[in-house]
Amino acid sequence: MNAEERTFIHPDEALRLVLEDLPPPTVERVSLAAGLGRALAADLNAIVDQPPFDKSAMDGFAYRASDLAGPAVLRVAAVVAAGSPRPRALAPGECARIMTGAPLPPGADRVQRVEWTAELSVEETARKGPIGATFVRFTQAEERSNVIRRGENQKVGDPLLGRRILKPQDLGILASSGYAEIPVARKVRVGVLSTGDELATPGGPLPDGGIYDSNGPQLTAQASAAGCEARFYGIVRDEPGLLEATVARAVKDCDVLVVSGGVSMGDFDHVPRAFAAAGLNAVFHGLAVKPGKPMYFGRAGDKSVFGLPGNPVSTFVGFELFVRPQLERRMGIEFNPRILRVRLAAPLVRRESDRVEFLPARLELSADGATTARALQYRGSSMLSVLSEADCLLRMEIGETAMEEGRTVDARLIRP
Repeated sequence: MNAEERTFIHPDEALRLVLEDLPPPTVERVSLAAGLGRALAADLNAIVDQPPFDKSAMDGFAYRASDLAGPAVLRVAAVVAAGSPRPRALAPGECARIMTGAPLPPGADRVQRVEWTAELSVEETARKGPIGATFVRFTQAEERSNVIRRGENQKVGDPLLGRRILKPQDLGILASSGYAEIPVARKVRVGVLSTGDELATPGGPLPDGGIYDSNGPQLTAQASAAGCEARFYGIVRDEPGLLEATVARAVKDCDVLVVSGGVSMGDFDHVPRAFAAAGLNAVFHGLAVKPGKPMYFGRAGDKSVFGLPGNPVSTFVGFELFVRPQLERRMGIEFNPRILRVRLAAPLVRRESDRVEFLPARLELSADGATTARALQYRGSSMLSVLSEADCLLRMEIGETAMEEGRTVDARLIRP
């Protein structure tokens, strides 16, 4: 089959095929400390009230609002620090000096901030009560109670976290509810393989006509950042036998194999044949997308293989558009790309419109404070440095040759 005879399918249809009939995740339990970057495998509910008791929202004096019916002078009966056991109930005319986060004494229903109080002088105190007693006067009225009620933020049984790749703030939320262990999906095992006689390992000598392999480190990092167990199988030369042996080993070891380079129609593009030799069936080979037209996707049972073009921008974009969604689905997460609706900072024009195109772009603030996106100028998908400035990808549809400045567009975020 030559390039003209191949069918290039729409990327939306390709994504549907990539996500079809995937195995459910295997669930394991890990400590909360080991949860960063893992895929939460169940929707979890709160197991304690948050906060677990009525507590003070600031440093000040806890008191009963009914005691302010007369003069706002109260005797300090206790000092309550954060972490203290709950103190005794206040008697009429008493208050308690209290610190932020400390439990309220029974009966207390308000907190007067310390800045709006004054301690009575020795002479005034002597007239009010016994030697050694402390009295305070409230100097300004509070509009709020300054109390956080038990369960005000969350009650036992309330939804806490849904299935997701766990971020640092998620671990804090789980810890606040008392979780020490959590159910997570087993990490997807992802193999990464770079192909091409021209590739050299970074840090080593660069031969004439050679380039350093950027796809291997980039794809391995992308898979790790997606919460997977990534394994790099190195650079394989354009030798069919060696490539077939390495692909077969990687497919046996891994759930998903991602190969960069060697998927087009050139004399040295041996990857599709290596996939076939390893028992993979092609689902599609060729997309109506730019960059990434030669992309290959194949399946064999629960195994998946992706053949991405060798140009590094194509490789990066192909992973974000197709590989990452499958990895998250395999871990039980419905992939939802982070998309901002923004204005286009400058017009976009292109000559060919036979493919859906994803353009690297930078987010900016306009003079009126609105978020805008500006497509970055770059000279083809070998220019990886364009991604150093890119925050997002802008999508142009088939048949669309121009987008005017100020138009509202979807910006697909590619940085955290």
